[in-house]
Amino acid sequence: MKNWPVSKSIPVKPVSGVFVSGDKFLKLQHFSITEPTPPISEDESLVLFVTSGEGVITINGVEFPLSDGSLCWLQSYHTYTIEPAFGSTLSFSLCAYDYPLSSYLVTQTLTPLASRAIMQSRPVMQMRKEKKEIIQRLLSEFEAENDSVSQGSSMIKVATLGQIVVFFINDCIKRARRGEEPEPRPLGWTVVLYIAEHYRDPLTSAGVAAEFGCTSAQLNYELRRISGRDFQQSLDRIRINIAAGAMFFEDVSLSYLLSYAGFSTEASFYRVFKRLKGVSPNEYRLMRMCAGSGYYGMVNSRTVISALNIIQTKYAQPITQKQIAAELYISETLLSEKFRELFGLSVRYIISLCRVRHSESLLLNTDLPLLDISMSVGFNSVKVFSRAFKNINGMTPTEFRMKKGWGQLGEEKEN
Repeated sequence: MKNWPVSKSIPVKPVSGVFVSGDKFLKLQHFSITEPTPPISEDESLVLFVTSGEGVITINGVEFPLSDGSLCWLQSYHTYTIEPAFGSTLSFSLCAYDYPLSSYLVTQTLTPLASRAIMQSRPVMQMRKEKKEIIQRLLSEFEAENDSVSQGSSMIKVATLGQIVVFFINDCIKRARRGEEPEPRPLGWTVVLYIAEHYRDPLTSAGVAAEFGCTSAQLNYELRRISGRDFQQSLDRIRINIAAGAMFFEDVSLSYLLSYAGFSTEASFYRVFKRLKGVSPNEYRLMRMCAGSGYYGMVNSRTVISALNIIQTKYAQPITQKQIAAELYISETLLSEKFRELFGLSVRYIISLCRVRHSESLLLNTDLPLLDISMSVGFNSVKVFSRAFKNINGMTPTEFRMKKGWGQLGEEKEN
């Protein structure tokens, strides 16, 4: 057997529901801890940002240091314990989101290099001063929408989370392109990532053990040490969480869902789903769709997700509703109806919203003149940019820049 690094075992079985419940989705939460948390394993994804203090987070048996400015991207296949440094308080902000949103945030086509880089990357990053300030601003914008349940508010939250996730994705890709090799990790850590990456394949404990040059017994022992689950339990949980997210997208047939989640038969899918979620897939879908406002305000239309991806990718270009509809091979009327139904907003407004959000970072972190900023985010003049910015933020770009206190940049004409 390969000489794997030693993992840190969890003392008791992991708990769930610590950071996640029906009223906590897409809400910024704040925590200050002076004692270690129990082992935690949520079915949802989390973005965690340390605001003060020092400590460590142990994820799947591997310790990562935490300090002011640490950003963590935690997934459902992670089991973790958060521990402050001795005698100190560790404070952090946290947002929980579920797999329909997770799917949206990474819906854009990724190259094999990018996908592999993300899977192999550290789930904890230490942000430099300038990026730390951007993250803090984004979280402040997110928190301003905490109590709103409107679709427009949810759209702002999704866009904000997306910008934060992009920090991780871009960093992962940069390291991979530089040829940086992943740090050696314990067997359990490596196997969990392998399962998360290959869950659609017909995996077996013996087959995966052979892949890593160990016995099935050794593999299961290591998985139980870091997560409290053996191989089959880990695989079932990953597959069901993937299925639970995919089932909220429109026009997803049962046969496709089974294949997408890696199950070979309908009977096995229903059996495992009910065992882990406590209800059948149909009951689960109905229960979650009826909770909150429009499934917590999330998008479950593949047409809208595709349109949003086009907007996010081409916002700096002169895109229009007509061009987006043509690219998706649907009518403008249908596209408009779907946006109105989900957001209560027009496609044109969403395009402007995306452009304005991207302009804010340039306003706060550069001294570029308004003309350069307006052109770089897709507006054809300062006048159009300023009008759209004020319509969304209630102030002009110059007022926004000066109110936030970022430098003595002087007054610029906006007409």
